[in-house]
Amino acid sequence: MPIEREKRRTSLFVIALAATVVVPAMAASGRLPPLRNGDIVLQDHGGLDGEAIKLATRSSYSHVGLVEIRNGKPMVIEAVGPVRTIPLARWVKNGVGHRVTVKRIKNLDAADAAKVIRRAHAYDGRPYDWFFTDGRDAIYCSELVHAAYSEGAGIEVGVVQEVKDLDLSDEAVKALIASRWKAHPFCQSPETSTFETCFPRLLNQTLVSPAAIASDPRLETVYSSFGQ
Repeated sequence: MPIEREKRRTSLFVIALAATVVVPAMAASGRLPPLRNGDIVLQDHGGLDGEAIKLATRSSYSHVGLVEIRNGKPMVIEAVGPVRTIPLARWVKNGVGHRVTVKRIKNLDAADAAKVIRRAHAYDGRPYDWFFTDGRDAIYCSELVHAAYSEGAGIEVGVVQEVKDLDLSDEAVKALIASRWKAHPFCQSPETSTFETCFPRLLNQTLVSPAAIASDPRLETVYSSFGQ
C-alpha cells in the first residue's frame, strides 16, 4: 500500500508538471483567433528591400496582405508579383520568424468586407511595382490593401505620404534608392536623367507604406506575435 500511494503521488506530480509545461507551450504556439474577410495581416517579409522599408518607415513591418475566408479557410491576397491568393498558414511561414499581426477595421460590416475582397481580386495577376508609383498597371503590397478598401468600400486605410517624409538616412535605404533610380519612370526624361535632377522628383513621390496602414487609428489589433 505505501508503494501504491507513492506511485499515485508520483503520477499526480508528473501530471501537474506536464500541465505547467503544456499550457505555456500552447500559449506560445501562435494560434490565431477566428479571422474575417477584410482583415489586414502584416509581417516582416525579409530581404534587403524589406530591411530598407522597415528602416525608412521606422517599423517592424515590410509586407501586408488582405484576409479572405474561402470555403471556411483563411487565405491571404497579396501583391508580390503577381497579385495572388495563398493559404494564410503559408503566408505566415513566408515571414521572418513566422510572426504576424492582424488588424481589423472597426465596425466593418460583411457587405463592405465583401466589396473590399472583390476589388482586391480585380488586380489578380498584376506585376509588382518596384518603384511604388501611383499607377495600377503594377502594384505593391500596401497599395493593394489601400486600393481595395478605398475603391471597394470608400474607406481610406493608411496615410498617403511623400518619400521625403520617410527616414532616408540609413545606408540600406540609400543603397536601395541608388540601385533603382536609373530605371525609375520619373528619371527617364533628359531633364531628369541624372541623380541630381531626378532625386527631387523622387522625394515628392507619394506612397502608402505597411507602417502607415498599421498605424491607422481606425484599425484595431486582433492579434500580434511581434510584441510591443
